[in-house]
Amino acid sequence: MRPLLVPLLVLFGCSSTVGSIPIGDKPNVTPPNEDTAPPLITEETIADQNVDDSWIFSDERILEVEITLSAQAMSALGREPREDVEAELMIDGLEVETVGLRLAGKLGSYRDLSGKPKFRIDFNKFSAGQRFFGLESLALNNGVQDCSFLKEPVAYRMYRGAGAAGSRTGFAHVTVNGSDYGLYIIVEYPDDRFLSRNFAEPDGNLYDGKYVLYDDWSYTLLDFYDDYVPLYALEEGVDVQNEDIQAVVDALDAHQGAADFYEALGEVIDWPTFHRHIALEQLVGHNDGYALNINNNRPYFDPGQDGRMTMLTWDLDNSFLIDYEWGFSWSSPGGRIVYWCWRDATCKEAQLQAVISVLDATDIPDHLAWYDKIAELTLAAAEADPRKEFDNNYLASCRVDARQRINRSKRLVKSQWGLE
Repeated sequence: MRPLLVPLLVLFGCSSTVGSIPIGDKPNVTPPNEDTAPPLITEETIADQNVDDSWIFSDERILEVEITLSAQAMSALGREPREDVEAELMIDGLEVETVGLRLAGKLGSYRDLSGKPKFRIDFNKFSAGQRFFGLESLALNNGVQDCSFLKEPVAYRMYRGAGAAGSRTGFAHVTVNGSDYGLYIIVEYPDDRFLSRNFAEPDGNLYDGKYVLYDDWSYTLLDFYDDYVPLYALEEGVDVQNEDIQAVVDALDAHQGAADFYEALGEVIDWPTFHRHIALEQLVGHNDGYALNINNNRPYFDPGQDGRMTMLTWDLDNSFLIDYEWGFSWSSPGGRIVYWCWRDATCKEAQLQAVISVLDATDIPDHLAWYDKIAELTLAAAEADPRKEFDNNYLASCRVDARQRINRSKRLVKSQWGLE
């Protein structure tokens, strides 16, 4: 039986202040002018994609991102916000050829252009082969689900610190047609270059496991059941009509609750990396991930592990929550794979060992020190953000709360597993 799950939506009231925004030094690149070619990085010019993009995901400075939209593009985004429109883009004075831009987010974080929308930038949508310092895509997150602007970067850092694939992050001050849209979190998009950085064999199939939202605002939470197999969207790889997703469903159908569950599912799931992923969901309090709310995950079928499936994380703006704050319980996870794993003694013991390993790899004082660093970096920009949906007193309390939540995250998991 499929569990009934209801995601919590968090919306804030809005007030604004204005102040200075620290931009910092420009990266060591040459802006385009009459005597130099535009700094376009394409698959042809850098075939191996080994180009330094670390300045984009900086914890030392805030980038300046200028978006220019025509009246036609703005009108199109009003009609079909999730369809790419042509946009002109400047990143720290570096002009990029026409890019694709759409509004991102769903029930909790979606905003239109009159508010503070999330943006997804596709560098090669309208300029064939174009990349920006090797990047194919980039996400600009609005922070409306995280009033600190800081939990998401720390959560991704915890994933990377524990050896899992986790997006890099940075910060940007964004304008649209000259209007101030405030502070944004830059998030590395999980595309082919991301896979190349994180997997020895990056040519596997990557699917989007977020819920499907319909025009009437109803939605379907995706999990490994027959009815949902066609709804998993292929992000990277080769179209096999979702046969790899179907293989996981078939294995669950045949072996859930059986004595051979762990061994049989090990033919289609890479258990060590999957266990680590779930342990990290629990550590960073990702109530809106796969295990609890069956959301915000990306199944990847890794050729380096004989095509077995692991999971990548996404949308960590709702992080460092306690399970019961959304009406969930880690004693009874909702995701089908985790649900049956934790009812199998061998599988649950392997999960416990993964939890212990992740806890051992996580240095909370180090993460708190980094939190303090990016908090200082972004404070003036956050206070000056004219489109944030809360005032500066609330911003201050959110940042105190976020730090406390990060500080207790490891202790909370130990308590949940009886490790104290």
